[in-house]
Amino acid sequence: MPAAPAPATVLISGVNGYVGCWVANAFLEHGYSVRGTVRSIERAGQHLKELFAKYDDKFELVEVIDITVPGAFDEAVKGVDIVAHTAAPADFSSTNPSDIIDPAVQGTVSILDSILVHAPSVKRFILTSSCVSIWTMFIDAPREFTEADWNDQAVNLVNEKGGEAGGMTIYSAAKTLSERAAWEFVEKNKPSWDMATINPPFLFGPPLQEVQSVDKLNLSMKVLYDIVTGKLPDHQYDKMSLNFVHARDVAEIHVRAAELPQAGGTRCLITAGAYFPQDILDIANSLDPKPCEGVPKRKPGATKGRKHRITYSMEQFGRVYGFKMHTAAETIADSLHDFKARGWIQ
Repeated sequence: MPAAPAPATVLISGVNGYVGCWVANAFLEHGYSVRGTVRSIERAGQHLKELFAKYDDKFELVEVIDITVPGAFDEAVKGVDIVAHTAAPADFSSTNPSDIIDPAVQGTVSILDSILVHAPSVKRFILTSSCVSIWTMFIDAPREFTEADWNDQAVNLVNEKGGEAGGMTIYSAAKTLSERAAWEFVEKNKPSWDMATINPPFLFGPPLQEVQSVDKLNLSMKVLYDIVTGKLPDHQYDKMSLNFVHARDVAEIHVRAAELPQAGGTRCLITAGAYFPQDILDIANSLDPKPCEGVPKRKPGATKGRKHRITYSMEQFGRVYGFKMHTAAETIADSLHDFKARGWIQ
């Protein structure tokens, strides 16, 4: 039997975030009912209610002011069939590890505790983790990572250097420790439900969450915006390697994680591939018709065929989920159309 097909009810933590909005949208499109948590209904509620108005009473909001507080999710989890935990800090600039690690780990444990005690109806817990809980930054040679890998390197560096480890390393440690905490919780408590984790890289695609200006963009979309508007430091265009995937595909994999029996007990990387920022400029400028005219060309073809130090195996994705994802060109085109519509690019 599938874990919980529609018309089941799914709880989505952090539903007003970039990932949370897309995940809610996908579940609603597939016929699920969605209960989403936000820190403040007064601040976030109006946009979400308008965004999902066509689903009427299939979408509801509940307030969870502080996800780290024990019992914070006790009421929210009652009566749901699936829990998708997308709420987590996303910040590469912090120099205080506890600011990022504590809410990531404590928030995950808090919602798991609430499910264990107050939600016997739950069939599966889906954790939105990250590829940074898998790959390691400092490697001696190019490497393909799989779901068997863990980024203990980041955890060790933060333990050794504290804030001096750097924001990216702190964020990576937070995602690693929060995902490990979830797997350890399941192993220790042996609940009636099982767990699946989704481990994506950068997510691109039009923001569904409320975004009033460029500086309010979520981290991954701000990176893409900086690339396609020439605001990235010049040397990074042919140096920085990044994997990305369309946010709609990450949302779709969450739905399938709720539906497919074989998803239980798995971690799953999902990526559309590895690219240099110059590759992204080349793809953007090759689109026909062009979504916009404001993308610089810089050095066309300069990174074509260049190998990447970090790549990800998609074998598990194919075996467990196996759907056709958006191409890099489609993902970039969708994002540029959105930037253009908002007046952020010419």
